[in-house]
Amino acid sequence: MIEIIRKGLFTSVQDAGRFNYQNLGIPISGAMDHQAFGITNRILNNPYNTAVLECSFMGPKIKFHKNTYISLAGAEMKTELNGEKIKSYTPYKVNEGDILSMGTSQYGCRTYLSVSGGIKTEKVLGSRSQFKGITSERNITKKVLIPIGKSDFIPKVGISLKPININYENEIMEVYPGPEFNSLNNKQKYSLLEKIYHISSLNNRMAFRLEEKLNCRLPEIWTSPVIPGTIQCTPDGSIIILMRDGQVTGGYPRIFQLNKRSINLLSQKTTRSPIRFKLLSKV
Repeated sequence: MIEIIRKGLFTSVQDAGRFNYQNLGIPISGAMDHQAFGITNRILNNPYNTAVLECSFMGPKIKFHKNTYISLAGAEMKTELNGEKIKSYTPYKVNEGDILSMGTSQYGCRTYLSVSGGIKTEKVLGSRSQFKGITSERNITKKVLIPIGKSDFIPKVGISLKPININYENEIMEVYPGPEFNSLNNKQKYSLLEKIYHISSLNNRMAFRLEEKLNCRLPEIWTSPVIPGTIQCTPDGSIIILMRDGQVTGGYPRIFQLNKRSINLLSQKTTRSPIRFKLLSKV
């Protein structure tokens, strides 16, 4: 078991997501940054879909009630184990009674904490990912005890892993044309691809809204499928980027679709972060 002494700003249990229920209107959910999520599990030799703690903006304080190994990946947070600073992308042994304290994010905004054997909360519809209305809680709460798995993992001395060329300050969001992209005229397309946009304060696991609007009046469409990374334009020109907890259908024109790498990158950005769209192919 691990005990949550301080829950942090928004900490939740996440795995790779909840699949095959979109026909019922249930979002995929799962880790916002699949790259960091996958890396932290790989360090501990956990299967890819092993549940972890996703720590957003300010991390939790945790007491361990059994011996295990942990690793961190994603945003840089000042993290201490029993008062000693520890690094990301490195396995650490923790003993029963040890205290892990995570501070505020310094570079990026979401850090992933994995434990050897994984977080073992209840699976709901095939996933441990927390989502309001599906699981009993949308995020972890203070003073809760969370079960963790068993593992015979023992790291080799000096082992660590770090992604190549990770740059959370990169502004480029790689996109493909959406189904309604050609409803835009050339001037509107040029504006989308040449202008710098900024993430508004309306950003969360469901969607990111941009501060700047597109000068257009596209009509709504018949309700159609959408997925994480779909970029919609509302009738007043507002631009909305759906994220992991986003709805599964929508009635706004789908002008772009982020690729997987850009969804991961966007998940590490926050209010006022600048972004630019780069079209990967034309229609």
